[in-house]
Amino acid sequence: MLFAQVMDQLTTEMENRFHQLDHFSRTFGFLSTESLLGDAEHEAIKKNAEAFISLYDEVDLDCLLLEIKQLRRLAHGRDEVQSFHSLDLLRWIIKWQLEDSMPSLLICLRIYLTVGVSVASCERSFSKLKLIKSYLRSTMGQNRLSNLAILSIDRNKAENIDFENIIKSFASVKARKVHFK
Repeated sequence: MLFAQVMDQLTTEMENRFHQLDHFSRTFGFLSTESLLGDAEHEAIKKNAEAFISLYDEVDLDCLLLEIKQLRRLAHGRDEVQSFHSLDLLRWIIKWQLEDSMPSLLICLRIYLTVGVSVASCERSFSKLKLIKSYLRSTMGQNRLSNLAILSIDRNKAENIDFENIIKSFASVKARKVHFK
């Protein structure tokens, strides 16, 4: 039973992780160098750029699309630029002092490169299981392992438990009356 709860928690974390990565890809996907410098269609880039601008309204869509066209013209035929990652592309724009001619693209790249994408919550669940089921606890049963894993994964909830109330309610249910004669 508790093993199923742990597996449900892990499954939920994995689904959440991929949902977050999918959202990130839909929002920022047009800023990858494959999209910016490759053969991505203008309409696909425009659609993704609109999703980005709906979150970050500091950028004008028309200016951004013009700057992407300009970047493609400048990078066309330059082999070193074609193999760039997004950070390399940002450095290249700064190196050649193109900040004034591509301010919207520069803002987008900076946001894209500073947004943290993490899978820590899912990895944390697996790490907790590894810490709990150590060599010294190799004889631990599945029920106890599942209980400890749930407590460890949901540590914030476990820390906020009021043990005094739990003890009192347990004592009232399990109270044994001793009759003296």
